[in-house]
Amino acid sequence: MANYSLSHKLTIPDALIAATALANDLELYTLNIKYFRFIENLKLYHL
Repeated sequence: MANYSLSHKLTIPDALIAATALANDLELYTLNIKYFRFIENLKLYHL
């Protein structure tokens, strides 16, 4: 949150989703890639 909340307007729910995917080494499938594309090491896929 500290890294991305101001610069990319990351919200708490989106941060929790991304953190869960990163912590569990999961892919994140989303319709809104723009919310997550700046997060390093996140395996991101568009539906």
